Amino acid sequence: MHIFVLNTRLDRAHTGQKLTDTVDSSYLSTRRATRLSTLLPVLLLATYFSASFVLRLLRGGDLASDEAEQIRLSHALQLGYGDQPPLYDWLFYYFAKIFGASVDTLAFVKNGTLLLSCIFLCLAARKVMGKRETAWIAPIGFLSLPVVFLLSQRDLTHSVGAFAVVAFFLYVLALMAERPSTGNYALLGAAAGLGFLAKYNFAIVPVATVAALLLEPGLRRLVFNWRLAVTIAVGLVVAAPHVYWIVTHLDLATGDTLKNMRAAASAGMPEQVVAAWELLGAIVKCSALTLAILAIVYRGHIRTILGTSSEWTRVIGRMLVISMFLVYVIMLAVDATIMRPKWISIFFVAFPLYLAFKVEASGVQVPGAIGKLVALVGAVIFISLGVVFVGSFH
Repeated sequence: MHIFVLNTRLDRAHTGQKLTDTVDSSYLSTRRATRLSTLLPVLLLATYFSASFVLRLLRGGDLASDEAEQIRLSHALQLGYGDQPPLYDWLFYYFAKIFGASVDTLAFVKNGTLLLSCIFLCLAARKVMGKRETAWIAPIGFLSLPVVFLLSQRDLTHSVGAFAVVAFFLYVLALMAERPSTGNYALLGAAAGLGFLAKYNFAIVPVATVAALLLEPGLRRLVFNWRLAVTIAVGLVVAAPHVYWIVTHLDLATGDTLKNMRAAASAGMPEQVVAAWELLGAIVKCSALTLAILAIVYRGHIRTILGTSSEWTRVIGRMLVISMFLVYVIMLAVDATIMRPKWISIFFVAFPLYLAFKVEASGVQVPGAIGKLVALVGAVIFISLGVVFVGSFH
């Protein structure tokens, strides 16, 4: 009898040890997967922007048009320079004063600004979702936007500055929703003012944001708050000096912008239809690749993901839709019949964040999803980087 009891106890102890080992093994496996899902995106960001910086130096001193303009304008600090707002010019001016107006400085400022966009998008995602690995969809998805991995590596400057400000605006918006303090409202106003100084069409973003918040019952309180007056006041103070410059240099400020957006409409096609078709084409070019990559990573689940809704998917989604509607209204107002993807690219900084919120809201979990996303996006952006590098010698 004593032997039977002893054997039973030993069996139970052995079984318990097995369970403990299994739990410990599962825990360690989960921790490794979590670390890997954090390490891979960080490694991609660090490697990509380092490679981008080095390859730009290897391309030599042949300057693209926007780069040549940065060098030319870096000799003086002014309230305005031409048909582009001055924020990026100011940024480069101060870096040029410290490090010199060179290709090195141009490459450093551009890649540093793009990296800053990724950081703020990740912070915005984590502010809403917490420390979830799906938050990495926002910054990695940002790299998959053609205007980022292709056009930015060729010649864009002011749009690059605007990307960072839009990402910062989105982060402060999430911060303000969590803690609607006077300081956060003021910070949002500063972000809005800086956005206008980065790219004029950023003025659409605060309008779309207010409209989107009003349409969301849970976040409507952010608009019906006296602190919104602080946001408006700070935004006006930040933008006021340059607005004064615009008023006193209207011809120089508008430049060829409107003329570039106009073209003869196709025979028999109303201008409204041509404008709508152009805008739709630009939207597809801005978003299709990012969405396609996500569909591959979450193969079999993409309908579920896109069909899911949450508070923040609705807010960001409405911001995108309202922004595009306002762009179309402006196109009609100025008789514009041409729309290039880079002209609306700043609005699509929010698109990867929107997709990250969609994935999180759906609850879909695919083992190794972040690793797959990093691999696919990495392949696209490094191939593109190589193509730009080789193409610069022809």
